[in-house]
Amino acid sequence: MAMYGEFTHRVDDKGRVILPVSMREVLGDKFVIAKSSDSTLKILYLYTREDWEKIIEAGARIAAKDRSKATYVRQLSASGKDTELDSQNRVLIPIELRNYANIGKETVLLGLGNRVEIWNKESYYINHPDETEVTKEKAQEDADKVASLLEEIALLQ
Repeated sequence: MAMYGEFTHRVDDKGRVILPVSMREVLGDKFVIAKSSDSTLKILYLYTREDWEKIIEAGARIAAKDRSKATYVRQLSASGKDTELDSQNRVLIPIELRNYANIGKETVLLGLGNRVEIWNKESYYINHPDETEVTKEKAQEDADKVASLLEEIALLQ
């Protein structure tokens, strides 16, 4: 089951954020929080435990074949933390991960396929400008990329 949607939520003083129902239904009560696999974006991911184990196993296979990637795989694996929902459907974002992603008082949760991305609110809107700020050329370029991606996906099915 794929996750999707964009949600802005407050982060309480203890670093907890409410997880939307649609995301809870996919992730369940226990899941993994980790640093993004894209080190240029300081964001966090939530994965089901099953998906996280697949990622780590695939990373270990890659690292065994390509030693230059082993350090990265170790860092990714080390960043994963088991977590769970509390009785009020909140997830605790550990302080070291909040610091890494510069999570403040508000965050954006973005469902993206098999994961949830957790963004610093300001960073999210810098990387995802309001539609009124997008030029016609940029909008056409983005539309072309989406169309190309959808064609590629259709070919894979």
